[in-house]
Amino acid sequence: MPSRNWEFRVQDILDAIDVITEYVEGMTLSSFKNDQRTIDAVVRRLTIIGEASSRVPTTVIKESPNVPWGEMRAMRNFVVHEYFGISVDILWNTIQIDLPGTDNAFDR
Repeated sequence: MPSRNWEFRVQDILDAIDVITEYVEGMTLSSFKNDQRTIDAVVRRLTIIGEASSRVPTTVIKESPNVPWGEMRAMRNFVVHEYFGISVDILWNTIQIDLPGTDNAFDR
């Protein structure tokens, strides 16, 4: 399978952020905690964000210090490998606090 251009990977990240935002639109922390399907869907999109960020070249990462590349990769590793210990509160905070900041860091 041919490698995808890093610019497509960045678009994958932005698209995943948009989709997560749509998934949780109008939700509260309480309603999110009670909606396992949405939690699962958010985890899937966070995995995409982390995987895509791990495939962006180092030169691009160095040129974009405002983008939390390491944090995106770390979140992916956490939700994939520590799936049994995922805190819904941490997911919610990531969605509400971290994702909007990531989105802005790309200067769309």
